[in-house]
Amino acid sequence: MFRVFNQGKVVGMMILLVAGLALASCSRKQASGVVHQMGAEAVVGDLAYNVTQAEWKDQLDGTNGVRTANAKFLLVSISITNRGNEAVHVPLLAVADKSGKESLESDKGDGVSSWMGLLRTVEPGKTESGTLLFDVAKGEYKLKISSGGDVEKEVNGFVELKYQTPAVPANPMETLPSPPAK
Repeated sequence: MFRVFNQGKVVGMMILLVAGLALASCSRKQASGVVHQMGAEAVVGDLAYNVTQAEWKDQLDGTNGVRTANAKFLLVSISITNRGNEAVHVPLLAVADKSGKESLESDKGDGVSSWMGLLRTVEPGKTESGTLLFDVAKGEYKLKISSGGDVEKEVNGFVELKYQTPAVPANPMETLPSPPAK
């Protein structure tokens, strides 16, 4: 009887240990998905991102003429600073919509004057700046940022991209003066 009780106690302690480890790993995953505001520095791993602008366009003037978006072009102006001691390869980034669906940045930057390109290495203590290009439906998105480097150790975060609905022009009839009273 004593052995059964001790075995039960050991099993219970093992369950608590496994549950604790599972919770700890979940909290690390949640911590790596922090959402930052546009215009503020967003640090993931050794990389510090600063998104300064998000702009929508229907078309781009490329070297081979006008490029039309499948949906809408989203241009994201960004700078990436390496605070570490080793060069970091920055992978293709993605935007996530409200439902969490991710879309990778475009691999063709024709028509984007400061396109960052596909192969991006940021040397220690250096900053790279440019524009990312996405072809997505107009709406609210978060830019998914990465610590780069080893996929097993990768840390991700998000930068909220502010979407502003274009102002609707006022009805010109509402601004006309009322006719004089008789």
